[in-house]
Amino acid sequence: GKKKILQKLNYWEKYLKEKGAVAAPSHCFRQSTAPPVNEFKAGMKLEAQDPRNTTSTCIATVVGLTGSRLRLRLDGSDNKNDFWRLVDSSEIQPIGNCEKNGGMLQPPLGEKDNKNDSALFSKSPSYNDF
Repeated sequence: GKKKILQKLNYWEKYLKEKGAVAAPSHCFRQSTAPPVNEFKAGMKLEAQDPRNTTSTCIATVVGLTGSRLRLRLDGSDNKNDFWRLVDSSEIQPIGNCEKNGGMLQPPLGEKDNKNDSALFSKSPSYNDF
């Protein structure tokens, strides 16, 4: 009840003071009250920022879904490098977005050609399973 809540608040105040830390105020949080709808399906392809090098944009495949989150795998990679993004993340975009905006799309891991041609990827049978 109320006593337990007060005990927890007292604990956190003490913890923050001991650590010399400041709690983030509630006005910093901008989450929507309703989570975004996830219309993705496993196997869909998209462009994603490489989580190991955020200046690189790569082709990724949706390999899992949980609520409004996507489990993504960079094409040519294995499941050890899977990563999660929210469906409304600016770090994921439709195929062709990078090229349209003058960016450099990285080829799938293991591919030798470094052409900035998303059409090349989308014409290949392995990239055409939207």
